[in-house]
Amino acid sequence: MGSTELDGGMTMSKARWCGGLVGLILLAVACAPAAPAGVGTAPQPAAQPAARESAPGQPATKPAGEPASAEWDRVKEAAKREGTVVVSGPGAPELRTGITEGFQKAHGITVEYLGLPSGEIQTRVDREQKAGQPSIDVYVGGSTTCWNMAERGYVDPIAPELMDPAILNPAVWRDGVLPLLSPLPGQPPDFNCAFQFAEWVPPDLMVNTQLVPPSTITSWRDLLKPEYKGRITAYDPRSAGPGQTPAAYLLILFGEQYLRDLYLGQEVALSRDDRQLAESVARGSYGIGIGLIPPQIEQFRALGLPLQRVIPADGPGYTTGGFGTLMKLKGSPHPNAARVFINWYLTKEAQEIHEGAMMEPSLRADVVRKAPDYIVPRADVKYDFNNTDPDFFFNKRMPANQTVVEIMGR
Repeated sequence: MGSTELDGGMTMSKARWCGGLVGLILLAVACAPAAPAGVGTAPQPAAQPAARESAPGQPATKPAGEPASAEWDRVKEAAKREGTVVVSGPGAPELRTGITEGFQKAHGITVEYLGLPSGEIQTRVDREQKAGQPSIDVYVGGSTTCWNMAERGYVDPIAPELMDPAILNPAVWRDGVLPLLSPLPGQPPDFNCAFQFAEWVPPDLMVNTQLVPPSTITSWRDLLKPEYKGRITAYDPRSAGPGQTPAAYLLILFGEQYLRDLYLGQEVALSRDDRQLAESVARGSYGIGIGLIPPQIEQFRALGLPLQRVIPADGPGYTTGGFGTLMKLKGSPHPNAARVFINWYLTKEAQEIHEGAMMEPSLRADVVRKAPDYIVPRADVKYDFNNTDPDFFFNKRMPANQTVVEIMGR
């Protein structure tokens, strides 16, 4: 995997974001979608005035008063007639195979899967939406991609797409609520652009235990010790990916001088290749790594290489969604197949496929855990922030990202 989205990659300025909200609100009013239910409740499909066959490019509808189960059956039949759904998501081969085979087996519908970097997909969606020719139905990605596309009016609210009783039961989700992604500040409170199905604690600090005993690092400030100069590697925090958030996190906790002393003073070696980064620590080229991702970590741990996570007492970490959000693109060419895919992706079966491929712990309470324990959020730990909280992201995380680039240089 050469690209990873840890809720990163959003480049719009705060001013542009705020200005764009006005247009999005007007768009939402003009389109007048059925208001989705709030978090923790099962959304109710809006009744339609009369029965009709689904027209091309339109979702199936139901007669007024028809039971929700009958409407769900109608959508599934219309989805089979469409026959295909186009899904964009992470480029992990295991995920692509699991999704395409799993959905075909469950519903007999072909998945055209686009495993491209988030920036490339956003560029494509922007071009197609402006031309009025969208080709993608569903996007599996990060929360900031969702907010970015919602701000531009490129996604539909997710709650009206949720129909399968198996996923609408709050009891199957952690804490007994449906984890809909919070809207942008200033956006309609019921405009949830995505369903957040995963949450985890990034393993920001990893060591090769044969070179650096984990007990020698009890504070993030220990990384400034002279003996670690030239022995640390990190994912480049100036680019979208798993290096952005830890650098912003350290800046927020310890200030600009600490960041300078660490990345510049300690001559941290930067990489933009997930596998290369993990391998350089696993095989001992460097003793300490910042911004490694679980799929690569686990590959080398499976070979018996001595990688271990370290959690300093003065910075236990933060939670994030990673690629764990599910979005419906506006004007999708296969709206019924898209709806069926969204509901299927939130089932126990599909969530275990995603967790196994991406090592991102599902928020479903009934999945067989496949992600490593060191990234599963613990109830007894108070994490410093939630990276999928839009108030935190826009008011602290984005300014911190800009400061990191200023410190590091382009």
